[in-house]
Amino acid sequence: MSQSKDFPDCFYRVSVRALIRDGEKFLMGKRRTMWETFGGGLDFGEDIQEGLKRELREEVGFKVVSIADKPCLALPHIVQKSRGMEWFYNFPIYYETVIEPDSFDPSREYSEVRWCTIDDIQSLDLYPGEEGIREGFKLLL
Repeated sequence: MSQSKDFPDCFYRVSVRALIRDGEKFLMGKRRTMWETFGGGLDFGEDIQEGLKRELREEVGFKVVSIADKPCLALPHIVQKSRGMEWFYNFPIYYETVIEPDSFDPSREYSEVRWCTIDDIQSLDLYPGEEGIREGFKLLL
């Protein structure tokens, strides 16, 4: 792969993702036509837990009860042709997160939320950056 014109080859965009689960089911959100976990990019110098709370509040209206102190999964990958860039490295870090029930606000960025099993996730149309959860979430069961 050639050098990125946007970032040095060692640059990773860090994103924090909420792993919200109920036993063997995971909460997923539908944005436009694709499914993903909840979260987003960590701002430079931002505290991980505060960044995840901010993303959940902004994007979905979730009220966070708790976030694990340590991540449970990391799934680095290359993102192609996104955000106006040819490619970049993304480093999503997943934290077990508990939210208040019924705090979803459908007027924000997601049209639907759904509890999904690992089998359900295999057939969802996932955002390219979330493809790794098909196998990654199996490690958590």
